[in-house]
Amino acid sequence: MSKPYPAFTPIRFATDMHRGLIPALLIALLFASGASADTGTTVPQGGGANNVVIVQSSDDGATAVRANTQISQVGGPTVASSNIAAALASTCTGCHSTSVAVQVVFVTGAPQFFTPGNSASAVNAGCTGCGSFAYAWQLLVQADKPLNLSPEAHEQIQALKQEIADTAASIVPDTIDDDLLLKSELDALTSQLADLVNTQAEQAGVDATTTVQEHVRQDPADS
Repeated sequence: MSKPYPAFTPIRFATDMHRGLIPALLIALLFASGASADTGTTVPQGGGANNVVIVQSSDDGATAVRANTQISQVGGPTVASSNIAAALASTCTGCHSTSVAVQVVFVTGAPQFFTPGNSASAVNAGCTGCGSFAYAWQLLVQADKPLNLSPEAHEQIQALKQEIADTAASIVPDTIDDDLLLKSELDALTSQLADLVNTQAEQAGVDATTTVQEHVRQDPADS
């Protein structure tokens, strides 16, 4: 049976205008490389796929949007998949950027090293009337045996992927209200995705534990 997953993650706003492009990219690269603190233990290479979505808007009045939903499988002694959303608006007037990274990681067995990462960064730098929004949502599914999704489930996931991309492009992150609405609509879609995975595990008789990690960062134009 699948286990409950968290239903709510607090929203946080980025207001430090000095955090520019280079620090955001360094954070993304740090997570993407699977870097971790040196604890004196040798961690095997590998650990699963990474989902990195970085978008930058730097033209006056432009809106840049990127969204990607990734479904991955990982086995072996190390799980280190990273899910990263970074949205940057810089050196422009009235420009906006939206980044949405959604990742489902199916983990089989009991890995020795379990260090998945989920991170979001939204930054406005050197711009006027600009807004940025970053949404990173990761579902970790740890099962006692491989979970094979049905053809119908694959079709539903493809439809949800498109809905997530369409939703990301449908709301310009200009105000706090815009950001809250975008988060709410994305949360509804990712909740459907989590429910779908849980239902598949139950129907297949797979003993699975599901955990959601969500990070949302906004830097609205009216902040």
